[in-house]
Amino acid sequence: MSKTVSTCILETNQVQNRPQENVFFHTLYRTQADYPNEFMRTARSTSPIQICAIFSCIGPDNLGAVLNIELNEELGKIVASTQNQPVLDFEAFSNQVINVLNVKVCNYIVARGGTPLKVSMTMLIIEGDTLRVIHIGNSKAVLIRDNKIMALTEDQTVAHRYVQMGAITPEQELNHPENMTLTQYLGKMPQDGAITADRKVHLKLKDNDELCLMGLGIAKQMPAQMRNMTLIKPLSTENKARELITAAYNYGVKSGLSVVMIQVESTFLLPGDAIINSNLASDGTINKNVNKTEEEPYTSFNEPVGDVDEEDMQETQRFNRGDYDDGEEEYEDEYDDYEDLSREKKEKKMKNKDGSKKESKAKLILVPILIFILCTAIGFGAMFLLFNWKHIIDGSIFDKPKETQETENRLMYVINDNTPVYAEDSLESTVIATLDKGDSVVLNETSGSFAKITTSKSVVGYVLLVQISEDDPTLEEPEENDEDEGSGAGALAALDPDSAPTTEETEAEETTAAAPEQTQAPAPVETAAPEQTEAPAETEAPAETEAPAVETEAPAEEVEVVDEEVSE
Repeated sequence: MSKTVSTCILETNQVQNRPQENVFFHTLYRTQADYPNEFMRTARSTSPIQICAIFSCIGPDNLGAVLNIELNEELGKIVASTQNQPVLDFEAFSNQVINVLNVKVCNYIVARGGTPLKVSMTMLIIEGDTLRVIHIGNSKAVLIRDNKIMALTEDQTVAHRYVQMGAITPEQELNHPENMTLTQYLGKMPQDGAITADRKVHLKLKDNDELCLMGLGIAKQMPAQMRNMTLIKPLSTENKARELITAAYNYGVKSGLSVVMIQVESTFLLPGDAIINSNLASDGTINKNVNKTEEEPYTSFNEPVGDVDEEDMQETQRFNRGDYDDGEEEYEDEYDDYEDLSREKKEKKMKNKDGSKKESKAKLILVPILIFILCTAIGFGAMFLLFNWKHIIDGSIFDKPKETQETENRLMYVINDNTPVYAEDSLESTVIATLDKGDSVVLNETSGSFAKITTSKSVVGYVLLVQISEDDPTLEEPEENDEDEGSGAGALAALDPDSAPTTEETEAEETTAAAPEQTQAPAPVETAAPEQTEAPAETEAPAETEAPAVETEAPAEEVEVVDEEVSE
């Protein structure tokens, strides 16, 4: 909140049919009885929301003066509803002010037979160290800071619009015939369109800033250089407002002599500096012949409060003055002892306060850190549970790393031809390669019924776990051929029982299989026999595997000869 001191002065118009003006000064305003005389007020305020405004009505004198009073009454009701709000909703507040006051003026015009009335309004709202402005019409507000003057409003007139368009110069605007023709004003009928107000927000105030609201006489009829020279003078609000009115009157201005001076003494106040349950702390109601001041409600230091005996009062005064006799040394000693004790107590209190301050500082540092760590841990745990609750329920979240570690980088072999390699662990995913039986792959990890592999061509994909094995399937093919031959012999025996080998022949074959070197030894003896000249031709018959069923007798005879030779 800001601490401000404000002064307003309004003089009665000395020329007829000139704009009638009134101010809304911290809920105060000029009533009908105050119009014949000068209206002057000074106030101090520490309210969280401070509102001052100036109204200027163009129209008949009597109607304009009464309309300004009714507008102030309506504005007072709106402002009273905002005093209980900790923070002002500026957008809603400004819309309410503009709409309610415009409807008030329109109804007033209709009730008076349609007499045209146009009202300008400039409002300053101080909320803490923030200044906001609502401006409609051609009244003026400025900010004085570091001997520099900054205009807070622009005239909403036809002549000023020409200046903005570059049609005329600012000097020509003062004497332009449409200088008082308003483009925006309170009293617009619905058929005339909506009111477009200028709203300046978030203008930060500083200590010793000054704000000034001016009537049309000071703003338009008084030279700007003369006005600015008075505004930058280091004077109090009362003296500056008085000197500004006097300078304008001496220059010949006879109407629109209204001014509100606001000085921001401080933009930062402790709660004890503010006035509780009060929007206005008045230094006195000041008129021409009235000057009253209120007594200070505070007592001076060391002044007794309550019912005190006269003797105690005298002793206190003598102690404060230091008037002691020689016979009062004992009293002084007792006081010294008391002072020492009090000093010790104060030191203990200071130590305790220092210790408590250190502890409080440590708490202020550690508690937020602990809270941050705790919140981070809770958040991480919640996110972990959220994304892994299915794995936690299935128990796979704990088994998957072990399985992956066991099966990582193992050499496996494909056991079937045309084994598809999928891009993902799904049978519906895209097939990116095919493998043949016996192809080697590197098993990276397993996922359910799928295995993630890397082929010899560095293709990474997924195959069914049943399609790969640690044993090379191509090494088992010769054994399968032997079994196929044995099964073929059995089939021949089944087809031709006469050609089936006897028990002796079977035993000979077994001995031949056990000792292959001995089966070749009888061959020279068999060739040497003169009687069996056709034996070599018959011995070649087993080699002809294409038609074993036709020459069924030749193997039998040869086996008999071999058996005889073995028996010999």
